[in-house]
This record gives sequence, structure tokens and C-alpha cells, in this order.
Amino acid sequence: MSTPAKPTSVESYKRLLSYAFKYKAYFIISFIGFGVFAAMEAQLVYILKFFLERLDGLQSEPVMWLSAEATSSMWFVPIAVIVLSIIRGFGSYFGNFYMSLVGLNVITNLRRQIFSQMIYLPQSFYDTKNSGELISLLVYNIEQVTGSVTNAVKTLFRDGMLVIFFLAKMLTINWKLTLAFICVAPILGGLMYIASRYFRKVSHKIQSAVGRVSHVATESIQGIKLVKSYGGEKYELDRFNDATNQNLHYGTKFERVSSFQTPVLHIVLAIALAITFYLIMLLWDGDSAEAVVFATLAASIAKPFRQLTKINSIIQKGLAAADTIFEVLDLKAESNSGQQKLNAPKGRVELKDVHFGYNQDTPALNGISFAIEPGQTVALVGSSGSGKSTIVSLLLRFYDNQQGSITIDGIPIQSLELHNLREHIALVNQQTILFNDTIAANIAYGSEHIDEARIQDAAKQANAHDFIMALPNGYQTPAGEDGSRLSGGQRQRIAIARALYKNAPILILDEATSALDNESEKQIQSALDELKQGRTTLVIAHRLSTIESADTILVMDNGRIVEAGNHQTLLDRSGVYANLYHSQFS
Repeated sequence: MSTPAKPTSVESYKRLLSYAFKYKAYFIISFIGFGVFAAMEAQLVYILKFFLERLDGLQSEPVMWLSAEATSSMWFVPIAVIVLSIIRGFGSYFGNFYMSLVGLNVITNLRRQIFSQMIYLPQSFYDTKNSGELISLLVYNIEQVTGSVTNAVKTLFRDGMLVIFFLAKMLTINWKLTLAFICVAPILGGLMYIASRYFRKVSHKIQSAVGRVSHVATESIQGIKLVKSYGGEKYELDRFNDATNQNLHYGTKFERVSSFQTPVLHIVLAIALAITFYLIMLLWDGDSAEAVVFATLAASIAKPFRQLTKINSIIQKGLAAADTIFEVLDLKAESNSGQQKLNAPKGRVELKDVHFGYNQDTPALNGISFAIEPGQTVALVGSSGSGKSTIVSLLLRFYDNQQGSITIDGIPIQSLELHNLREHIALVNQQTILFNDTIAANIAYGSEHIDEARIQDAAKQANAHDFIMALPNGYQTPAGEDGSRLSGGQRQRIAIARALYKNAPILILDEATSALDNESEKQIQSALDELKQGRTTLVIAHRLSTIESADTILVMDNGRIVEAGNHQTLLDRSGVYANLYHSQFS
């Protein structure tokens, strides 16, 4: 299968601008505003002609409905300057404001679209990305796109029109000299093309470096307790310095070329101006006031042209950022082709000859088959990496099994609508995730309507109600980032309360009581035993004392089930389970 051709710069920028062109009205108003601004700017320079003619005592030409007598009066130039400046100010306001509105809307919608895309991407996407890269994509890359969409287009409109109106006015004065002045354009275009290729290449490296900075900072801050307890401050500081040095290196290369490009272009423009001034002095045979105006217009072009040369680097940064953004937007969302829905499911789960591997070389599951009847509890035990958590991931369709089938009530889970499937499964896993929201919101997470009574009932069952009520604001107390205001055991009990609140027919407990002390574990265990009644329950545990009452215990090793039976049966066999059990209680 052939790899799709990488889009050209023009194609990427056209796609980027397609987001902006949704706001055509704002674009048109901005374009008109900058057009008025540029026209008035050119007229303000041309007013110099009337000023010089007045000083020389010459009769000025009539303008529109104004007679030559009026344009030659002492008051014409001052009044014209004020009127033209006011009109120019209005043009500048409408141009800048409405272009900013375009940018704000584009960035907001693009950011929402990217985040929405990320939320629905398959788990395999996150296996190859780190959080720093994704945060950088949402923040830094979007800022670069902002510059490409708003600042670059704004400069293109405003300064581009200034150049056009200045050249148009110069053409009306002396078209031959104007054409000679324009001959420098191909040289400028060639320089910009060479620089643009370099800018885009380095911009990709800068974005990668910024992603690494974000990744290192995120890891260090999230794991600050581990960093401090292991004396890892210097190590993390060195990692961060390496990442920032890499960013500095590529940033310096970018700015070196960008800074070098500007004076080179200035020199080319200066040569063009020098030739123009020489030709004026050599060939001019008209009004001296017009000669001064022509020279002033030619010199005035330098500033807007300088601004136009700067947008090249901004656009290239934006294009490099757009490449990474569109790469994510073009990824396929996790498969959700199922049409069937579970209505009041009994919760029978069955796996038949299930095979799965995260990569082709190493299978994580190899021919797994078992069934859990409604109301039954099946426990998975085994060493780390034996495939226990992989079964949970397949059941929730974080990944799809590569061979065999997984069914709920006889329906293949791939045939079920994805949200409906997950709606009927409650998960409490080893890594407790709490959001920086209230305790109540964390317990009711995923529910559109929060039922306070149900929240409290769930918390009581999870042995969490008493400590929640002891918090400053009870259930309305913020949990802190990742539950930082709560102890490990408290966070775990909130997670269990969340599963109880969901009241799903299928319950998955992945080391659900691992963070609890013995006393709390006993209290939770009774609540969990009550919760299991009438529900399909899959338990993953290293503490074998928590699964002694399971209907069936499956012992896993290297992706296979090597033993199956209840607690006493497996002990009597004196096999793998018995060895694990005795090693924990010896």
C-alpha cells in the first residue's frame, strides 16, 4: 500500500485558510478596512505635493469636486491631513479588529476539533505519544497557527495593500521609473523562497523540542513526590536543561536566518531606491513637487515591504505546526461500527480462543477462553505481564482482539455501539484517576445529571462518606489535581464509589483495594460483596486474600490460563496458585 504524498506548502496553507474562510463576512470587512487604511496612507503621502506647491507659490490641480483655488489655499493641506488620518484610523480599526475575530474563532474551533479528535482516538495512539507532546500540540502549535492565520494574513492585507496603493500612485506619476523600481521583485521573491524551505524544516524541529520540554516538565511535576523522595531534583533539572538547550539550539538557528534575511532584503531595496533616485535626478523633466512625492512613495514602500518579508517566517512556522495538527486530525477515530445495543443486559461475558498482541513479535494473550455467568465473580491472578489487564482492555474495547471472539449476552462486542458497551461496564483500576473538581462530581463522573442522594449512598457503601463529610465543604470540596488533597486510600474509595454510582451490570475491579489499609479493605470488601450480587464481576488481584470467595479463579502465565478452579480446589492441587498463596502468607 503506497504512502500518501505529503501535501505541499500551498495545499497545507489552503487547508489552514479554509478554517478562516468560514468567517467570510469578517474577512470582507477586514479587507475593506485595510484597503481604506492603505488608500488613505498613500493619499497622505501625495498631499505632500500640494504642500510643496503651496510653498513654491504654484497653482495646484483640482481634486474631485474641489477647484484648483481650493486645493491651493492655506487650509487645504491641514484639513486634508486631519480628514485622511481620521478615515485611515477607522480603516485600521475595522481591519485589525475583524481579522482578530477571524483568528480567535479559528483557533477556538481548531482547538476544540483537535481535542475532540484526541478524545476519540484509539488507545494505540496514546501508546506512542507522551502527554507533553499532546499538550504542546494543543498550546504551542496552535499559537503558531494563530500567527499564520491572523498575523500573517493581517500583514499581507495591510502592508500588501500599502505596497499596491503606493505603486499605483507611483505609476500615475511616472510609469517608466515605477517599472524599473519593480524589477527588483524577482530577486526578493527568490530570497524568500530559499529562506522559506529552511524555516519550515527548522520549525518542525523546534516544535519537537518544545514537545520534549513539555513532556519533561509534566513528568517532573506530576511525580514531584517521587522526585523529592529519591533525590532526583538534579537529574530532572539536567533533563529539563537538555530539553530547553535543544529548543534554544533550533530557535537560534531559526532566528539567525530570519535576522540575516531582513538586512539582505533591505540592501536589495536600498539598491533599488538608489537607482530610482539616480534616475529621477538624471531623467526627471516634470514638476519638482511630483519628483519629491515619487521619491517619498518609493522610500515609504520599504517599511511595508519589510513587514511582508517577515511574514514568510511566521507562515512557515504556522505550516510546520499545521502539519502536526492535520496529521492528528486525519487519523481514524477508534472503530465504532457497531449498531446493536444492550438493553437491560444480564451480563454474561464469554471469551473464546482470544488472541492479542501489542506487537507482532510478542503475543499478550494466546488462546484465552472462559465465561462469566451473571452474578458470578471470576478472578484473574498471575505475575505482572501475564495478560490480566490486557483482558480488561479488550473487554472495554481499548483494543480489538485479533483472533477469537468476546461476547456479552451472546453479542460480539464489536457489534455493539461503543458508548453503549462501556455504559454497562464499571471499572475501578489500579491507577486511580480523579479530576480537579468536587468530590461529588468525581463520584458522578460520566453522568449527565447528578443525583446527590445516589452519590451519598455510593459513598457510604464505599466507606467514604465519613471522611468526605469531615472535609471543609463535604461533597463540594475540590479533590485537587489528580486527587492531591486526598490520601491514597481516600482516592481509591472515591473511585469505588464512582463505580457503585454507575450501577453497571458488569463490574471490573483491577486491584481495586490495593491502596487501602487492612481495616478499610475489610469494610470495603463487604460493600463490594454486596455490589457483586447479580452482577458479572471480573477481579484482578495480587492480594489473594481478596479473591478467596470468587466463584472461579483463573491463574495466568505468559498470556495463557494455566489453572482454573475455586480457591480450595486450587490449593488442593498444590500448583501455581498454591505456590503464590503460600508465598504471600508464609
